[in-house]
Amino acid sequence: MAGCGASSNASSGDAGDNDVATPDAGSGDAGSADAGGSDSGPPPPASGQIVLDACLGQTGIAERCTLVTNASACTGSKCSKLVVVFSGGEMGCITGSGYNNVLAGYASQGYAAVCINYFDTSTGSGKAPYIDEAARIDLAVREATTGAWARAYWTGADLLLEGISHGATAPVILMARTSLDDQPHWHGTHFTGGCFFDGAYDQAATASLLATGAIGGNPCTVPVSYTRWLERYCGPGATGATCDLSTNPKAQEDTITNVLPANFSIRDFKLFECGSALPACSGDIVAGPPVQTLCQRLDASPTHTCSFGSLPTDGHLTCHGNQYDQCRAWFEGLLPP
Repeated sequence: MAGCGASSNASSGDAGDNDVATPDAGSGDAGSADAGGSDSGPPPPASGQIVLDACLGQTGIAERCTLVTNASACTGSKCSKLVVVFSGGEMGCITGSGYNNVLAGYASQGYAAVCINYFDTSTGSGKAPYIDEAARIDLAVREATTGAWARAYWTGADLLLEGISHGATAPVILMARTSLDDQPHWHGTHFTGGCFFDGAYDQAATASLLATGAIGGNPCTVPVSYTRWLERYCGPGATGATCDLSTNPKAQEDTITNVLPANFSIRDFKLFECGSALPACSGDIVAGPPVQTLCQRLDASPTHTCSFGSLPTDGHLTCHGNQYDQCRAWFEGLLPP
C-alpha cells in the first residue's frame, strides 16, 4: 500500500515519509510561541506561521516545531470546526503547496485549519522511533488547539485530527501507547475525530515491503529508503542483517495492530490505505494490511468506530492531496446535533 502526500503533484515533495529536505522552520516572517501562550496584545494573524522553540531538544533532536495556520474563514466570528493536519515525514507544511491547498480547502468550508511540522527537516523526522516523538507532537497539538491563535479563531467545539504517512503514524502511536491524548487539548468540547492516510502500524511489515520492493527484488531507495526504517530503530549504518524489526523492542512498541481500543481516548476514526495496486517504492510504500487490521480492531469495540478506506490507485505522494475531502465528509457526517 502506498502512503499519501498532501499534494497531487508527485514531484512537489509534498509526500509522506521521504527524505526531501526542508528549510529551517524559524526562517521568514514567523511568530514564536511557547505552547499555550497568553492573549496579551492583538490577536495573532489569522494566517501565518507559529514557531515553537519549546520543541528544541525534544526527542533529543535540536529542531523546532512549526505551525502553518489558515483561519481566513474565522475572522468575523470564531469557527466551530478546527482541522489539525500532521505533515508527512518531509515536514512540508511551509514549503509544500499541497498542504496550503488542503488548509485553503478546509477554510473554504468554514474551518480554522493548521498544519504541523513537528521537526524542522525530514532528516530530523527520521532519527528516532515514532513513540519517542510523543512529547514534541503533544506540544504542537497543545499550541494548535489552545494557543493564542486557536483561542482567537476557534470556539473549541469540533476537532478533526488528520495526517499522512509519518503524520498518520506518530500521532496514532501516541494515542495507542501513551495517555497524552487523554488531555483536553486533544479533544473538542463537542466532537473529535481522527482521519489518517497510510500510517505505518506494523514496522516490520513496512520494512519487509521496502526491502524487496524495487526492480529485481532490491531494496527501495526513493522516495523512501529502506534504510530509513532500519536506522530509525537501530542507528546509522543498520542493515537487514543487523536490525530485525520483528524483535526490536522500539519497533514492536511502534507496532499497534494489537493494542486495545480502550487505549484510544478518541473514539471515532477513518483510516485509509493507499497505493496497494501500484508498484512498490514508487507508489506503494507502507504496508496496507495493518491499516485495515487496526481499523477492524477499533470498529469491533462497542465504544469506538472506524471506517476503513482503500485508495489502491492513489500513491504515497498523492493520496492525501487527492482525497482529503473524504475526511471532511466523514467527519461532518458524524457530527452530533
